[in-house]
Amino acid sequence: MQAYPSFPLVSFPQGSMITKQNAVSGGRFYVIQSGIARISGPECYFPGGKDILVSGDFFSVESALTLADEQLSVTAETDLTAISVTKEAFPAFIKENLPVSTKILNHLSKRLSQINEKSAMGKKKIPHNGLARLYSFGKFYLKRNLFRTAYCAFHQYLKLCPSGKNIENARKYLDKLTSYSNGVRFDYYDREITRAYPVDSAIFFEREPSQGMYVVRSGAVKVTRIIDDKEITLAVLKAGDIVGQMGLIDTKPRSATAIACEDSELLAIAHTAYLPILKDGAHILARICVTLAERIAAQEKAVKGLPECQ
Repeated sequence: MQAYPSFPLVSFPQGSMITKQNAVSGGRFYVIQSGIARISGPECYFPGGKDILVSGDFFSVESALTLADEQLSVTAETDLTAISVTKEAFPAFIKENLPVSTKILNHLSKRLSQINEKSAMGKKKIPHNGLARLYSFGKFYLKRNLFRTAYCAFHQYLKLCPSGKNIENARKYLDKLTSYSNGVRFDYYDREITRAYPVDSAIFFEREPSQGMYVVRSGAVKVTRIIDDKEITLAVLKAGDIVGQMGLIDTKPRSATAIACEDSELLAIAHTAYLPILKDGAHILARICVTLAERIAAQEKAVKGLPECQ
């Protein structure tokens, strides 16, 4: 692996513990240059349950980017050398080492997906019904007198599930909620980067197909999930924050719902901008990674509060 003189290279003798689970974070992550390390910590921390790390692998990314306690215990199986990178130096590291940075981005994306799957049904074993959940979202928000949010959910259900079993009921609800459609717009042209969302309108719902990410220009946006008939707020985003970042990486279904807490203006960045950002937007890629790490921490906290499936 190529060495990068602008980042310190640290050495660990065989048998030494580099990080300890639940210990205070050192505020840096490591990319192995040579040697072998063994990790222990949360199950399936790496895809496939990998517990041996070699040259090119990394660890402590999430704790470094969020300054949270260490999630892993890492021990040097052999004499080991690694690049040490702080959160502040991450954008510069991305510019010098795009392949490893892309691996970090993909790792964080998979970690968030794993946690989302774990929390998706809460304590209830409910059949996964994809986009059909949009109808249940409409009923959920209607029951809570959030009529504009309910309107958005029923509209998207009619659009994305035209043969759904609740199609007639959705039409009736939509007709009754027409007065809450003022200012709500669903179909923007690709060239319309700036988009307006009135308070309580949805930017997107969980399970909708992804088409890109958004930057909050003004206002506020809450990111939520509905678990066991309760709305769990994962984050409240303000100007300068990003939302829907997974949509920049791939076109998989949304893992959460984003709703305007107040009248908001967002900038849309399409999925097709992914490769140019990887090449020229180190600061944007760094921000996406930090946001993913923060979302992982928030989701893990939410999952810990849920009873196990019966």
